[in-house]
Amino acid sequence: MEKTDREYYTLDDMFVSKAAKRARSGEEEEIQRRKAIREHQQLAARMEKCPYCFDSSELSKHLIIAIGTKEGSVNARVPTIKNEISSMKGFVVLHLIFLPLPIDFTNSSRMFRNALVKMFEAKDLDCVFLETNMSMKKRYHMVYECIPLPKEVGDMAPIYFKKAIMESDEEWSVNKKLIDLSSKDVRKSVPKGLPYFSVDFGLQGGFAHIIEDQHKFPHYFGK
Repeated sequence: MEKTDREYYTLDDMFVSKAAKRARSGEEEEIQRRKAIREHQQLAARMEKCPYCFDSSELSKHLIIAIGTKEGSVNARVPTIKNEISSMKGFVVLHLIFLPLPIDFTNSSRMFRNALVKMFEAKDLDCVFLETNMSMKKRYHMVYECIPLPKEVGDMAPIYFKKAIMESDEEWSVNKKLIDLSSKDVRKSVPKGLPYFSVDFGLQGGFAHIIEDQHKFPHYFGK
């Protein structure tokens, strides 16, 4: 028998109580089911119009120059003309698009980074890798940008980035402003779920910064 606080608890009361519990449980399951369907439809609609998705009509497929071993998960491409850096003389921006984040992300990114660094070294250039991770509920991708630099600019890049990060965002930050990535990957240095900006210099580590206010932090900060 179930324990109750009521002195007079009949058999009828017990059946009514159990039926009500089942009804509530069924309603909750239906609410969760509808929520899951709605979220799936929203994601599908976003991906259909996404400029990064492999199957999207918005993706400029003629700009893709390399595809990773896992189908559709990683691809490298040059930017569109409207990109603010792509029009600069001698510059090419390469996007490494990860969708969804593959299990072997570290291996995939290292493979692409090695190839890009080697390619630019042959042209006597340095390069930096940028990632701005904001609006994570709206953006399903990881976009990793590679920007080649003249050697003399590449040598000074860590100093400039460090200074800019220290001066960025809120004056009174809750989190540490500058995170050193010389010995640890950004995914092991930034708590999961927090927006961040990170920069790596060639095959070396770099810096990361946890973004305090996504509305104030410019998405073009790295560029």
